[in-house]
Amino acid sequence: SFGLGKSLIQLETCRLILQHTGGRGLIVCPLGVRQEFLRDAGMVQIPLHFIRTTAEATEDGLYLTNYESVREGKLDPRSFQVVSLDEAAILRGFGGTKTFRTFMGMFEGTSTYRFVATATPDPNEYIELLAYAAFLGIMEVGEGKTRFFKRDSTKADKLTLHPHKEREFWLWVASWALFIERPSDLGCSDDG
Repeated sequence: SFGLGKSLIQLETCRLILQHTGGRGLIVCPLGVRQEFLRDAGMVQIPLHFIRTTAEATEDGLYLTNYESVREGKLDPRSFQVVSLDEAAILRGFGGTKTFRTFMGMFEGTSTYRFVATATPDPNEYIELLAYAAFLGIMEVGEGKTRFFKRDSTKADKLTLHPHKEREFWLWVASWALFIERPSDLGCSDDG
C-alpha cells in the first residue's frame, strides 16, 4: 500500500544483504522517484549513489538507477549482488512485448537476491503477478499461464483462473510474495 515505506524497506534490505555478502546492490526505479530514494537514504544514513552506467559503479555499495538505463543496455544488472525493482508495476506494461522479454533477459544470471516493490499490484491482473514471478526466477510467464489459467482466444493476455486451480494459485503466490496493507501487518501501530 502507499505510504508504508517501501523505499526505506528496500534500502535497509539491500544494506543488510550487502553487509552480509559484500559487493554492490542496485535499486531500479522510475527517474521521477530517485529524489525520494536519495532523501530516504540520507535520512537513515545509507550511502546511495545514482548512476546511469555500470562503469559508474566503481566501488562496493548501494546504487540507484532508472529503468531506461537498464532497458537501453547502459547498465548491466548482472554485476550486482542484490537487485530491487521499485514501482515494479512498470512490468505490467511490458507484458508479452519485446521490451519485457529484453528487460527480463538482462536480469538472467543475476544475484540470488532479487526483490520487487510496488504500491499498485492488481490482484486481478494476473499477468502482472506472473511478470513478478518471472523476474524473481520463480516461474516463467508462459508456464504460469499454462498451469493456472484458461486463455481467451480473442485476446492473448486475458486470463481466467481455472476454478479448480484458484486455491493452488494463491498458495503459490503466497509462497513467494508478501502483501502489506497496513503497518499492523508488520506488527506496528496503525495510528498516524
